[in-house]
Amino acid sequence: MTNSRAAADTSGGSMDADEPAHRAEAVPQSERVTVNLTGKAVQALQRLQELTGYNKTDCINRALIIASEVEGMSREPGAVYWRETPESDLMLVRFV
Repeated sequence: MTNSRAAADTSGGSMDADEPAHRAEAVPQSERVTVNLTGKAVQALQRLQELTGYNKTDCINRALIIASEVEGMSREPGAVYWRETPESDLMLVRFV
């Protein structure tokens, strides 16, 4: 539970019928995590660092944000399409 939500819950206030059911939740400042990467993920991280010039933390942060957006777009009824070149046909991308 976020601090702003906890404060609302403990203040005794209730939501009005006119208020939306879902409010934007506060974005946490940061969180330290430990991650065990597979060999393939290590190679991908190294390649991403070489391509972008970003450090590991920035690469992982960007990858997670992009993965979240792509996953959201690919949910029903949405879809994600990829085109290798401007002249090539669109291909449906599926994430498993």
